[in-house]
Amino acid sequence: MTGTTDGSAAAEIFETALFRQARAGLEVYDLDLRVLRSNAAALAMRGQPEEEVLGAELRTLDSGIPLWPIMDQVVRDGSPVVDQRVPARPSDDPHHRHVYAVSGFLLHDGDQAIGAAAMVHDITEQVRKQNELDLLNVARSQIGTSLDALRTAQELADMAVPRFADAVSVDLLESVLSGDAPIGPVSTRLPMRRAAFRAKDGGYGAYPVGGASSFTFPTPYTQALADLRPRLVDSVRPADGWLDHDTLRAEFLTRAGVHSLIVAPLTVHGLLLGLVSYYREGSRSDTFDEEDLSLATQLTACTALCVDNARRFTRERTVNTALQRSLLPRTPSEVTAVEPSHCYVPGRYGAHWFDVLELPSCRVGLVIGYVPGEDLHASVAMGRLRTAVSTLAEMDLPPEELLAHLDDATQRLAREQDDDPVTLHEVRPPFSATCAYLVYDPVTQQCTAASAGHPAPLLTSPEGVVSRLDVPVGPALGRGIPYESSTRDLKVDSLLSLYSDGSAERHPAEADDRLRRLWEVVNDVSARPAEICDAAAYKVLRTIPQDGAALLLARTRRLDPGHVAYWTFPAQPSSVGEARRAARERLAHWGLEEEAAVMELVVSELTTNVVTHAQGPIRLRLILDRTLTVEVSDDADTAPHLRHARLQDEGGRGLFLVASLAGRWGTRYGDSGKTIWAEQQLVEP
Repeated sequence: MTGTTDGSAAAEIFETALFRQARAGLEVYDLDLRVLRSNAAALAMRGQPEEEVLGAELRTLDSGIPLWPIMDQVVRDGSPVVDQRVPARPSDDPHHRHVYAVSGFLLHDGDQAIGAAAMVHDITEQVRKQNELDLLNVARSQIGTSLDALRTAQELADMAVPRFADAVSVDLLESVLSGDAPIGPVSTRLPMRRAAFRAKDGGYGAYPVGGASSFTFPTPYTQALADLRPRLVDSVRPADGWLDHDTLRAEFLTRAGVHSLIVAPLTVHGLLLGLVSYYREGSRSDTFDEEDLSLATQLTACTALCVDNARRFTRERTVNTALQRSLLPRTPSEVTAVEPSHCYVPGRYGAHWFDVLELPSCRVGLVIGYVPGEDLHASVAMGRLRTAVSTLAEMDLPPEELLAHLDDATQRLAREQDDDPVTLHEVRPPFSATCAYLVYDPVTQQCTAASAGHPAPLLTSPEGVVSRLDVPVGPALGRGIPYESSTRDLKVDSLLSLYSDGSAERHPAEADDRLRRLWEVVNDVSARPAEICDAAAYKVLRTIPQDGAALLLARTRRLDPGHVAYWTFPAQPSSVGEARRAARERLAHWGLEEEAAVMELVVSELTTNVVTHAQGPIRLRLILDRTLTVEVSDDADTAPHLRHARLQDEGGRGLFLVASLAGRWGTRYGDSGKTIWAEQQLVEP
């Protein structure tokens, strides 16, 4: 009996110690839910003395922590409740919302229920920490989904309202939006722009989104800009002196009922990008505190990194776009053969190029191409390929041969990319490019075209019928495969539409839709190419393609037949004088007597060259345009060479004289034989 008595006494001692020392709130009730016992932790949560709690009905004590509904359910159902979360504002801290984990269960003596007990844990801090982690995880997943500073700012505002604040505004430096580098702390007024705003009730801020915003000194906003440290204003009162310095924001704070705010600068590496303002208003009684300040700082820092990434991308894209535009013609060349116009929209991916090339004998070369890629390398490669095309066109090569040489240049660029050490650290697709090239002759009205993986141009007849130009489309450049060309006659006032859409492979549905609209735009036979380009910008490119696009239009013309003269002479010495006399008479007919002496000498040397070194009849052609062109054709495929004859040599000076007298000269080859041409400028281009 003594042992049993001692054991009961010890158990009572342990029970008493448990009630006194437990950090959790412990209470015991009878079956009518009157408080029989309440430990110090529970009394502290209630904020009431022991004499007011013991013996009281639990229902009457629920003004602080509502335990009665839980314990009433336990008594009625007999089932325990484990860790049920109960939000409350305890009497000892009425201005802040706490969260409690409540467990309730019946007390039994054998099989008989004799009362009930409750255990209450204040888990406010744990819940807060978890909510902060959850919010930061949401922020990392929802902020910075695009490389757009304005969208990133709005993502922060949308994420933080209403999870963290009742309203959020984001203001960015104007220079940041244009891609310029951030700046250090500032104490003067800076040009800023309202990048984002979100309010829980859909209200509006002090400044409209997209409009200019400013911060007046001295306020918490300018203080944060000056030292780049966040500011907590836990109590906003109309009597606060700083509100007098910023009337627009003071009006917003009053209208929205803001009672606390946090101002946090957007910074990277100690440099300023903008400012984020978090507001809480009357519907949320919890004011911002130091813990909220820490969370706001983390949210702002996460956003700042994303904004800076967007700024860097904007800067790179600006440089890339400027480079692309500098490598493209500002205005198409003025040529007799066609009336050209173009429309160009740079994209984030790849580089387009186009050109109108003035060729000998009044002909014109039209070229368009595309280099895929995600960085400046595509723009640089585009510039190199455009230069190569211009150089090859000067050699007067037919389209299929020009593309073959361009293919060699592309393979060389591909090898350079593969050998670049940067390629070893970056995943880059194999280098390639596409190109379409055609030559139009306004004398014969023939168009010869070839394509290296590029869509065939569209052809609009003078009657308004749109079709594909019959062009054999070969593989993209860089494959080492030969190309073919096709030739067809075109009517005067036909419209050639060379287009390049970088989205064709990555976003085929969008590209097909733009092509369909382009077919509808280019069938307007009454509009000039410049007007059609404007219509294409409005209807075809109304939403800017992500990968950019280029459109080159050319309406064909015909050279006046009276400005072309043909002769055919037998390949004998007497024909040289006849050719010279025929040229002199035609120049006199055209009123070009002043040019006769020089051009007679050119005709004499070129026809003599045929008699001496070539075979077949002599075919002489004069073409009058802004230049005067002399062409002499024969059936030989031997290549003429410019020689510098020695004093004792009797020959070898013919082509040297031609090169000295003419503005430029060259040779082109046909299916049979060759043509040597010489050009004399008549008017300034």
